[in-house]
Amino acid sequence: MKKIKYFIPAIILLIIIFSFSQQTGEESSGLSSQIVVWIQTHLHITISEFLIRKAAHMSEYALLTSTFIYGFYHCDYSLKQILLFSLCATFLYACSDEAHQLFIGGRAGQWRDVLIDTSGGVIASIIYYFIHPYIKKTH
Repeated sequence: MKKIKYFIPAIILLIIIFSFSQQTGEESSGLSSQIVVWIQTHLHITISEFLIRKAAHMSEYALLTSTFIYGFYHCDYSLKQILLFSLCATFLYACSDEAHQLFIGGRAGQWRDVLIDTSGGVIASIIYYFIHPYIKKTH
């Protein structure tokens, strides 16, 4: 039970992702539109709302995978187990998140989004795989 504290960041992020998924399609699109306008106004870059939305998906799920890695790292698993468990947890939550969106007005659960979310987790796992040897040296 003492090791559950290492999963608190993951639990917090799961709650945050759930709250974003509670937004209606209109609310979610409005937030994305605000980000696009800010980027176009301040950075002078033309970018689509679709790209912003998918990049946000990948980023939040990369962060989620990282929080799972943190939790499993403290459970004395092998590197292979840490990455496998973290990626599986991310994939399962992405599936449940898309299923949840089926019940929200203006939203649609899409398999494509599960794959985009999971790809963020794969990227985080690859990064961790390569930095892991350096992390072990500091502990």
